[in-house]
Amino acid sequence: MPIRMPLSVNQARLANEVKDKFLRVLVAHGETVVTMTELASKSPEPGVRRLFERLGQAGRDVYLLQGVGLINVHVRSKPPGWWNIQKSVKTDLDDLHEALSIDRAFVLLIGRKDEFIADGYIATDFEHPPFVRPPGEEATKYSINEKQDLDQAFLFLSLDKVAEALLTKFRLPKAVANASRVR
Repeated sequence: MPIRMPLSVNQARLANEVKDKFLRVLVAHGETVVTMTELASKSPEPGVRRLFERLGQAGRDVYLLQGVGLINVHVRSKPPGWWNIQKSVKTDLDDLHEALSIDRAFVLLIGRKDEFIADGYIATDFEHPPFVRPPGEEATKYSINEKQDLDQAFLFLSLDKVAEALLTKFRLPKAVANASRVR
């Protein structure tokens, strides 16, 4: 008799697979994906290092796309879309955006059972599309319900389309990205 994993373990495994495939799609588009742990290890500034270490803690799924900005990836293994964004992560990303003009985006993915792997939304804050109303707020997190909080007209229908939309919206022109590396 086969051993069955509890549903929550199976969903977590599927969610990790979707996230990993999304990161591979970004790499296939020529992007460099850097974990916060990697950034922390390279940062000579103690305050910045601690911030990156905090963002790199397990389950936070924050990455730097060089020439693009910071992304916080959230995956629901199957419909309907329902995600939790930690308040501390949003605050840290907002602070980095304000202090250093680093773009940030929340990538909200919903697993599919076909070759397209997942659908998804891209949000920069809770006041603009795809949001139609602010997410629910609890003591330590924001809860986003796809059906209530998001405009489905902003849903991208594959991992590749999510990646393309993200990169189109945030990628620096090659000349600007190369010039910023020369300094």
